[in-house]
Amino acid sequence: MKTFIIKTILTTSIIGLFMTSCNNSPTAKEEDVKEATQDLIDAEADLDQAEYDSISDFNTFKESIQLKLVENQNVIDDLKLKITSKGKVERDIDEVEINKLEKRNTDLRLKIENYEQGPAQKWALFKVDFNNELDDLGKSISEMADRNKKK
Repeated sequence: MKTFIIKTILTTSIIGLFMTSCNNSPTAKEEDVKEATQDLIDAEADLDQAEYDSISDFNTFKESIQLKLVENQNVIDDLKLKITSKGKVERDIDEVEINKLEKRNTDLRLKIENYEQGPAQKWALFKVDFNNELDDLGKSISEMADRNKKK
C-alpha cells in the first residue's frame, strides 16, 4: 500500500512538472514574436542611424579636405607667379617641382571625390592614409614656399 501511494504521488508529480514546464500556449508564442519584431525594428533603426552618421562624417571630412586642397592650389598658383622673375635654369627646376606638387594636389582631389563608402574599417584606414598624404603635400608646399622666400 505504501509503495502504491508513493508511486502515485511520484507519477503525479512528474506529470505535473512536465505539464507546467511545457508552456506551449499561443499567448507566450505571440509575446515572443512581438519581442523579436521589436528587436528587429530597433536593430534596423540603429543601422539606419549608423549609416546616416557615416555619411555625415564622410561629407564633413570631404568638405574640410576640399577647402585644404583649394588653399594648396592657391599657394601653388602664387609660387608659379613668383618664379617668373627668376633665371631660366632656376625657373625650369622650380616649374618641375611645382608641377609635381600640383599633380599630387589634383590626385588627392580625385581620390576624395572617387572614394566609395565601405566598411567602417576601410573608411578609418582611408582617412588616416589620406590625412598623411595631405600633410606630406602641405609640408612639401611649405618647403617650396620657404625656398622661394630665401632666394
